[in-house]
Amino acid sequence: MKRLIEVLPGTVGKEMLTRTFRLKHQLAGHPLFDLDRLARLAASLPAESTEFNGPVAPDQDPRLTPANGLSAEETVRRIEECQSWMVIKNAEQDPEYKALLDACLDQVAEQTGGVMGGARRRQAFIFVTSPNNVTPFHMDPEYNFLLQIRGSKRMSLFNHKDRRFVSEEDLEMYPGKHRNLPYREDFEADATLQHLEPGDSIFVPLFDPHWVQNGPEVSVSFSITWHTDTSEKLVKLSYVNAGLRKLGFPQRPAGENKALDAIKVAAYDIARPLYDAVKKFAGDRRKAVALFFGRAAAAS
Repeated sequence: MKRLIEVLPGTVGKEMLTRTFRLKHQLAGHPLFDLDRLARLAASLPAESTEFNGPVAPDQDPRLTPANGLSAEETVRRIEECQSWMVIKNAEQDPEYKALLDACLDQVAEQTGGVMGGARRRQAFIFVTSPNNVTPFHMDPEYNFLLQIRGSKRMSLFNHKDRRFVSEEDLEMYPGKHRNLPYREDFEADATLQHLEPGDSIFVPLFDPHWVQNGPEVSVSFSITWHTDTSEKLVKLSYVNAGLRKLGFPQRPAGENKALDAIKVAAYDIARPLYDAVKKFAGDRRKAVALFFGRAAAAS
C-alpha cells in the first residue's frame, strides 16, 4: 500500500526531534480538505475549536488582532476573498480526521524506527489561509509535521535556543498566554527558509519560533502534532518557570540542573489539578490565571 506520508532517505537520524527536515505526502486533493468539507467541520466543532482573524503582520500584537466579522463556517467558504487566517483546532474530534492523523503518525513512526518516542497526545490542526496572508511569528509547544495540501507558503524557521531570536522568558508559558512572539525584520538574515507546495511536508521542532507567508492562492495545511515523555516534561518546566519568574525568582534554562528540573516537574503535577479545580470553581479561565499568576498574566 502506498504511504500517505514518507520520510525522505538520509534526512533523519537520532537527532530527528531537534532539527527540521522535509517529508513528502499523498494528501493533496484528499476530499477531507475540500473547502466545503472543512466548512462543515468548522461548523460542527465547539466555538473554542476555531480561531480566525483578518489580515495580520509577522510582528502582530495579539491584543490588536483584527476580526473579520464572519462565522467560522463563513470564513472557510469565503477564504479566497476575506483576507483571513484560520485554524481548526483538534480536528481529531471528528473520527475521519482522527483516523488520518493516526495513519500519518504511525507511518512516520514505522519509517523512523521509534525515534519519535511514542507519539502520544496526538492532535490535528488545519490551517486555511487567504492569498498572501501571514501567520505571525510564534512558537508551538509540541512536535509538528506540517503537510501542505493546497496552495503554497514560505516558512521562516529559527532555533529556539538562539537568544538572538527569542528570550528564555518569551518561551515560557502559562495558561492563556498568547503564542505570538516579538519579531524584527533583521531576523530573516539567519532564518531557515522552507518553501512548501502541495505534497511537501516539514518537521517543526518543539518551541522553534517561525512565521509563515502565504502564496498567491488559498492555502490549506494539515498540522499533525504529538508529544513524548521529554516534550511533556519540557512543557511542564516552561509553566513552572513562568510562574516562579512572575513571583520575582530568576530561572535557569531547562537542562542546566536536572535535579531541580525534576522537582519543578513534580510541582507541576501537584499544582495542575489544583489550577483546574480553581478554574472550574471560578467558572472563568482569567480568574483562575489571576489567582495563580497575577492580574497582569490574566490580562495578556
